Amino acid sequence: MYWEHFHPFGFFFFVLIAGLLIANIVIWRRRGGRYYYNGHNALSVLDTRLAKGEITIEEYEEIKDTLKEY
Repeated sequence: MYWEHFHPFGFFFFVLIAGLLIANIVIWRRRGGRYYYNGHNALSVLDTRLAKGEITIEEYEEIKDTLKEY
């Protein structure tokens, strides 16, 4: 039925869209069904730096106060 109007590009376009959809689903599933977010915000990075001893308590308090202003 209406095969005389078939264009091969339409089939390849369909395969391309299907492939992109499948690739997107696979990538999404590998991430655990979530969009990628590393969970680090400025305060958690600051806490980590203090715990590692990279900054002093005085520097920590000063930076923390600055961050809370914004």
